[in-house]
This record gives sequence, structure tokens and C-alpha cells, in this order.
Amino acid sequence: MKSVLKSACCLAVLTLAAGPGFADNLVGPTTLPAAPPLPTGDVQKVDYDELMSVKALDHYSEPDWVTKLVEAGKLPPVQDRLPTKPIVMNMDVAPDGVGVYGGVLRHVTGGRPEGWNWDAGQHQGWGGLTMTAQECLVSTGPMWELSDKKIEPLPDLATSWEWSKDGHQLTMHLLEGAKWSDGQPFSADDVMFYWNDNVLDPQVPARITGDTLGKGTTLEKVDANTIRFTFPQAFAVANLYKLAYLNFCPGPEHILKPLHPKYNADATYDSYVKALKPEQVPWVTMGPWVVTQYSPDQYVVARRNPYYFKVDNKGNQLPYLDEVQWRLSTWEDRDVQTLAGNADWTNMENPSIYLQGVRGAQDKNSPNKLYWGPRSLNWRLEANMSKTCGAQDADGQAIRDLNRKLDFRRALTQALDRQAMGQALVRGPFTAPYPGGINPESGVFNTDAIAYYPYSPETSKTLLAGLGFKDTDGDGILNWTSGPLAGQNLDLDLHFTSQRTTDVALADSVVAMLHEVGIRAVPKPAPTLMDPVRDSCEWSLMIDRGDRSYQVPITNLDTFAPVTYNVPVWHRGTPDRPQELLPFEKKLVELVDAIRAEPDSQKRTELFSELDHVFTENVYQIGLIDASSAMIVNNRFKNVVPGTPVLAYQFAEKGAMRERFWIPKAEQSAVPELQPGVLPGISK
Repeated sequence: MKSVLKSACCLAVLTLAAGPGFADNLVGPTTLPAAPPLPTGDVQKVDYDELMSVKALDHYSEPDWVTKLVEAGKLPPVQDRLPTKPIVMNMDVAPDGVGVYGGVLRHVTGGRPEGWNWDAGQHQGWGGLTMTAQECLVSTGPMWELSDKKIEPLPDLATSWEWSKDGHQLTMHLLEGAKWSDGQPFSADDVMFYWNDNVLDPQVPARITGDTLGKGTTLEKVDANTIRFTFPQAFAVANLYKLAYLNFCPGPEHILKPLHPKYNADATYDSYVKALKPEQVPWVTMGPWVVTQYSPDQYVVARRNPYYFKVDNKGNQLPYLDEVQWRLSTWEDRDVQTLAGNADWTNMENPSIYLQGVRGAQDKNSPNKLYWGPRSLNWRLEANMSKTCGAQDADGQAIRDLNRKLDFRRALTQALDRQAMGQALVRGPFTAPYPGGINPESGVFNTDAIAYYPYSPETSKTLLAGLGFKDTDGDGILNWTSGPLAGQNLDLDLHFTSQRTTDVALADSVVAMLHEVGIRAVPKPAPTLMDPVRDSCEWSLMIDRGDRSYQVPITNLDTFAPVTYNVPVWHRGTPDRPQELLPFEKKLVELVDAIRAEPDSQKRTELFSELDHVFTENVYQIGLIDASSAMIVNNRFKNVVPGTPVLAYQFAEKGAMRERFWIPKAEQSAVPELQPGVLPGISK
């Protein structure tokens, strides 16, 4: 498979090089340069059933102070608060084993809670806060730690599942006997309310729609602890991943249903969405901690959930930590406060500040440790190829038509020196060239399958000349020689966010490097992240940071092909005017459809190789750099796994499994609890 793809790649380029208007010395694709090793430490992989299991234990324990509340009659015994078969996390495979109770974890976040109605699409403030609120049908965050013997989503609210023989039905078994943080039972009714009255209700802005899992997908309640999906496509394995955070995390039906306009004549959809305001605490959740105190623009405090459904292998109800705090500040302040020892966690994901973090951690008095992960962050340059979304005038369409030409996309990509870009951001092994498409450190990446067009400004100039561009006025910038822009400079707006210094630095590099081949990229910094620009369709070139779709492509195949009118972001259509697909895009759609329906993991990997070959050969996305990232965690904490990625299947707050973090007793007093002895809804 690998050799066939590699031969096909090279043959395609040779054919191009022999065509009219191409010089004999046109530089074609080469092997992606080997990336230097990273300081990730000794990353240990764990078999699926060793990481966690679902079973009943002979004995369960809890913190002594919680037992006193039980003895006072304020809380049922721990065994009555747990599911019949809780999820058992095996601490024998954790770095520091079974922990002790007590202690505080301090976060800083730049987000602010919208409210607690996540059924209706509200987030809870990001920075680990939303992840604390929402538990979902399956868990994908810790999957990075699994060995290749079995890599699939882990149990969460659903403990097991099976496919029907024809592959169209997925039956899922839910936690039996589990309870919400207010002690009310969790059941299939919570899942069905989320699906029927939120996902399928077009007036509720839920995270997903009825078509997210395939148009025509249905969900039924089999019994109190069993649900069954019926999909239009057989063995829709990608859908299993879509049942994780943030997509399929049901809220408490007993709280939300009376607030829904379908069941409350006095309610409106607006009042329903905003019904659970941030100040209404404690919220009701299935998560490990429950918010018990909120002060706008200041802080959030969450205390342990006495009904949490996970235990360690000794029967200790999790989490170990009694309290989690969030300071409501800025994302930049998250790094500053953690490096100073005033907060306990930050995700260092901005390469331009890495050296500061490295130097700080090397200080013998540093309060923190750095845990480097793989190069799972990537930045790319996207060329807007849409003919039916935005830019309806002749000038705008001329630029879109140019972006649709492979020779122009090649000219762009081969004008960029990715090695220099990465080293300009941060010296050392932390960055590597990104070819676009599947992340090179993904488990399904095949280096022999891709077409990597190396830095070659002479090739770019040759390609641009072949497209008819000439510097007719001698100012160093090429001119259009035909069409509505004839005589004008080859100027293209370059959009990027100014919120991240890395994006600004990359934009400076792109502007300078494109100028060398005669293209003027006009900087258009945005004060926010790129969502408003991306959604507008009114842009020519855009620098954006990749998400986990490129690191774990099975989680979002829509990123790789125009399978619906509004994806991918660089080639969108409208409901009335879908995209005008290029021939290779039709092939991408076929491959995505094949991957969705392939139950065999090895065959899926082969299909991913073919997908990445077509994707990169046609420069569907112009990759810039991959970058490693690091968790910076205070030295007090145990069970932080070396090599934890900041972003893989989920962000690190999910992947690191904070519920198993613990602090030695002697170090717990270093950070006082703000609400000692408080359980949600229960006073001291």
C-alpha cells in the first residue's frame, strides 16, 4: 500500500512538470523531513481493560469528613450513592498509584460561564470548567494512553455497547443505579430528553443536530438503562466518537424538562436556554466536582460530588481532591499565574513563550513540572476556494478562481520555509513542518502516503509565471495580466487572530516569504479567535490553528472533505448553493464515506492513507508547522502522566483524568480550601 501510494504521488507530479509552461527544474514532492525527538519522557501505554473497567467491588470508601455527614443522617452511605457497577479506575497503572483524600486544584480561565444548561448548547466557561460539568455517553480524552491492542472510546455514562449484525443499530447500556449530584437517579430518560427535546428541536441551539450522526438517525429507549441508535449507514464507527464531549452529554431531565416550553406554557425557548444562570449554584451534574460558589468575573469554586460514579481499584470513591477553584481572568494570565506558583495548571500551547516556560521549570525553586506531549498542535494557511459563499463580485470571484488552481496552491506552499518558521518561534525540537491534512504524529499517519512539497521559491515563481502573472510595473509584486483585476498587483488579504502571539509571528513570516515570490499578503489581524472571520466566507487567505480533527481524524471526518454544504471551512457553500466540487474533492468525499462505514481498524488506516494522499497531493490545505505543547502542573500533584498531550482526542483537562490526581497530606495545607467541609446542597 505505501509503495503504491508513493509511486502514484510522484507520477502525478512528473506529469504536471512535463506540461506546458513548466520548467524542467520544477521541484516536486519529497519525503517529509524527520522530526527531532521530543522531551516527552518515558510514555507508557496501557491496555484498554487495564486503564478502567466496570464492575462491583466488595467494599467502598470515602473521605472521613464525608462519612461524618453520613453518620449525621445528611447523606446516604457511599455504597448507596454509587452505581451497581461503578467505573473502576486502575491506579496500579497510574504513575503514583492509589491516592489520599484532600487538597485543592487551582485553575485560571479566560472564559466565563454562560450557564448550566448544556443541553441547550451553553458552555460553562472553558479552561476545564465545562469539562467538569459535562459527562457524556463515552469518554475519548484518555484514549491517547491506550496501547494499540484496542483503541476505542472508553466507558462513561454508557458502560458497554454492541453493534447489530447488519451494523445499523448500536445498543448502549447505561450506568445502572447512578445518581445526579442532587441524589436523583440518572437513566435513559435523561438521554432521551436531550435527544428528543434539544437535539431534534430546531429552536434549541444544542451542540449537535439530528443530522450530526447521519440524516435519518433515530434513538429509542429500550429500558431504564438501555438506549438504541439506528443509523442510516452500517457500522458508523465514527459516530461512536461523536457521543463523547462536547456532543452527547445529557443534562438532568428532572431539572430541565419543567423549564422547556414544550412542557411549560409560561416558558419560551429563550427563557429555557438561559434558565440555569451562572449564579444558580450548586448546579446538578454527573461530574467529579460540583460548583457551589460563583462570583462574576472573580472566581468559581467546585466541591467533590458525593454521588460521582467512579472509584479506584481499592474502592475509594473518586475524586481524591476535595475542591477545584477557577480564577476568572484572561488566558494570558493563566500562564503567568501558573508559572508564578499562584495557580496549579496551564496548557502551554503558544510556542512563542516556550523558552520562558522551559527556563522557569529548570529553576531548582520552580513550583512546577513540565509535561511535554506530542506535536499535536498545528497551524495552517487556508485558501478560500468557495464560488457560492461570499465574494459575489467579479474581483472576489477572480481570487477564488485563482485559489482553486492547484498550481497556485503549490506556489503558495512552496514559497514557505517551514523549518525557518518553526525555529523563529522557538529554538529546539518543539516544532516541525506540517504538510497539511492528517497530523504527522497521529496514529493513522503514513509518511509514504503524503505528497510534501518542499520549500522552493524558484518553483513558486515558475508556477506563478505559468499562471500568467508578471511584474509589469517593476515594484516587486506580480500583476494580474487578464480578467477583471488586469494590471493590479497580486494582493491577497491575510486574516489571522492577534489573540495568540504565535499566529501573529506566523503571519509575519508568511507575509515576508510570499513577498519574496511576488505575492503581497495584506495583514488583517482580528482581535478575536477566527470563528467570525471563518463563518463570514469573506476572506481570501487565513491562518488558523488546527484542532483535534487532524490529530484524531476519525473524530471529525467532515474536516477533510466537502460532505455537506458548510464544510470544510475553506470551501463552503450555502443551503441554496452548495459547493462546486473539483474532481479530487469528489474522490475525498468517496473516501470519507468509505471510512465512516469501515468497521475494520486496519482497513480504516489504509483508507486514511489514501485520503491523506489525495488531500496533500492537491494541496487542499497549506500546512505550516506542527508544535508540541506542555502541561505545566504544580509539583504538589501526583498521578500526572508524562507525555499527556495538551490536545489529542480532547484537551488535557479530560485526557489527564483529573479525578485521579492527588496531593500528599503534608503538602495539602499549602493551598487552603475556600469551602472546607462543604458538599453540594449540604452544609457542614
